[in-house]
Amino acid sequence: MKIVEFRRHSIRVKPSPHLNQEGVNLAKETGKEMGGFNRVIASTAPRAIETAVAMGFAIDETYDEISQTPEGLEEELEWGISFPQYAEVIQNGGKTAEYSKEMTEFIKSLVLELPEKGSILIVSHGGLIEICVIGCLPNIDYNFWGKPLDTCEGVRLAFDGEKFVSAEILRKKEEE
Repeated sequence: MKIVEFRRHSIRVKPSPHLNQEGVNLAKETGKEMGGFNRVIASTAPRAIETAVAMGFAIDETYDEISQTPEGLEEELEWGISFPQYAEVIQNGGKTAEYSKEMTEFIKSLVLELPEKGSILIVSHGGLIEICVIGCLPNIDYNFWGKPLDTCEGVRLAFDGEKFVSAEILRKKEEE
């Protein structure tokens, strides 16, 4: 089994493209709970690169493909919607569904390059990750996943050599 772990970048204060100190601290804490990876890639956005580094990982490559979504998706959806809402938009077809399929193929190409039992960390952006995950596993029930990913949250996908077979949502621990 090969593993893909998606993580949303950490905290910044807009319009700054960089993490703030709280974001660096959150990424460091998140990184302490993560395993090792054969490959680490990030969006070309500074906040994604800085998140991966603060988590304690050297970046192998950055990709434009995971940096931003194509224009026109905002006509079909609002950013920050829940997993079930993203799934519904994708099931309806259109630009978002096309993009989801394209991203599934892109992610699959990255996974196929991994050694057997290998893993990859992908640090990217909210909305984009949800669309990718739903494309990779379109037939699971996302109703239990609820809200969109928050900063440093993510999803871990398992790939059996031919297809994605399972997913686990990675939420931040609740403050007590």
